[in-house]
Amino acid sequence: MTLKSKETEKQSLPPSQSFLSSVGSLAFIIILVFAFKSSILDANNIPSGSMIPTLKIGDFLFVNKMRYSLRMPFTEKELYRFDDPKRGDIVTFAPPNRDKIRALLIELGLSPELSAYIPPAIEENYIETNAPQKYFGLGNMFSKRFVKRVIGLPGDSIRLGQAQMKANRGDVVSYTFIEYKEKGSNAFTNYNPEIHPIGKELSDLDNVNAIGKSLFVENKRDFKHFTIEGSHVGSYTFFEHCSRNGGVCKIPEGYYMVMGDNRDDSSDSRFWGLVKREDILGKALIIYFSINWKDYTCMYKSSVENTESDPYHEEKYESEELFKHCHISEIDRSMMNESLFGWLDRTLRYRIWRMNIRWKRIGRILE
Repeated sequence: MTLKSKETEKQSLPPSQSFLSSVGSLAFIIILVFAFKSSILDANNIPSGSMIPTLKIGDFLFVNKMRYSLRMPFTEKELYRFDDPKRGDIVTFAPPNRDKIRALLIELGLSPELSAYIPPAIEENYIETNAPQKYFGLGNMFSKRFVKRVIGLPGDSIRLGQAQMKANRGDVVSYTFIEYKEKGSNAFTNYNPEIHPIGKELSDLDNVNAIGKSLFVENKRDFKHFTIEGSHVGSYTFFEHCSRNGGVCKIPEGYYMVMGDNRDDSSDSRFWGLVKREDILGKALIIYFSINWKDYTCMYKSSVENTESDPYHEEKYESEELFKHCHISEIDRSMMNESLFGWLDRTLRYRIWRMNIRWKRIGRILE
């Protein structure tokens, strides 16, 4: 058979075989893409304000999933460990469930029944808050992922206190002061928080609760990062039990303490416990896109994202005018658990037309 006849035979394949070949090639490419996402480089969006101002609502970031471990694609089972998280790293992790919280309490010598009083860690549920991924999920590919900053390592002894610090406007705010004693050390140290001019860091937030707060910087290893804080309210459910003897919580081997940079609005280790090393999946790398959807500030007539003003005294839209700018679920947050159709309806009718792209945040390296 000549070369020409072979080509003719190939071109004359039945349509069904040609279609199946195309589908097979497409399926293979899709599998490779998701394998890459699950074990090498993941992409996440930020739906909550717990890491403001480092990460704002509507930021999209790449996560280096090979920074600490090599994991089996689609399962996230750890095959080989390269390194461990460092102090100050921004990490993504699988949120602890009740069983893991109970096991931690037993290891710390606390009553496992305390886990019944620890609120479920749902604040940064990438799937159920402003994200369509839950409708197209694939096993563990789009399950819950939290993002926080590591502030305590295995073997550390941690003390938390409320320090009164002078703010930019001359008032005094209560700051969550973190002290730590490294394994083998005899002395406590801290992250040396300092007040910082607000500038543009607390603008364009889409978060009314963060507006009007004070901006600080803390020192981690060889870099600095922003934190915000105002008037602290409430108690630290887990930490208060962990530190019942002398006000110090000792972190066991294999665990890490994580907190959000937005200290007044972060569900983190202070409330629901420590994170196991095996549950830390990657390190936040870079912001590749950022959108201000204005889901939380859509009802205000003027821009409330000017931190010099009090948003609660700004004029809001009312009645029919309000529903021209905001979806009902954005007015009543209890209705945000929406269907796929509801999410599409809200996005197409409201969010796209009022959104702003934060061009200056694109390409920001995360520390």
